[in-house]
Amino acid sequence: MTVDRALLKRNELFTTLDDGEAAMLAKKAVSRTYLAGEEIFQENEEAYAICVLLEGRVGLMMDVGNGRRLTVTTVEPGEIFAWSGLVAPYQFTSTARAVEDCTMAAFKSEDLRRMFDENPRLGYQVMRQISFLIAQRLRDTHLQLLGLFGS
Repeated sequence: MTVDRALLKRNELFTTLDDGEAAMLAKKAVSRTYLAGEEIFQENEEAYAICVLLEGRVGLMMDVGNGRRLTVTTVEPGEIFAWSGLVAPYQFTSTARAVEDCTMAAFKSEDLRRMFDENPRLGYQVMRQISFLIAQRLRDTHLQLLGLFGS
């Protein structure tokens, strides 16, 4: 099922792209839906897709040992998750589970990497946004750790 391009344009991934690049990228999007509680992918699996959450909420959890998973962040509509498909070693760094019924746009990792090889400007713009997202999430994680363990 195709994805409504208007929903994608509101996403942080598309903000620096011109209309032609945004259209090219949007063509690769496939709509996926998950029910609340359904697992989307598991930590350490091959990162087969990059995802943009369109509706609902997704929890990202990490294995903290002894069979326990800790929710480290919640993805809200318009946010990117599963960016690991663009960054070696191409493995998911967390488990994703639908907190609410959700709809997302999935982009096959290998399709995007091939597209970026063919169009370096597009690849640069997207990877710049992904880098910003990674830095933002790292900062948020540091703040969470400070809150847990004090400064």
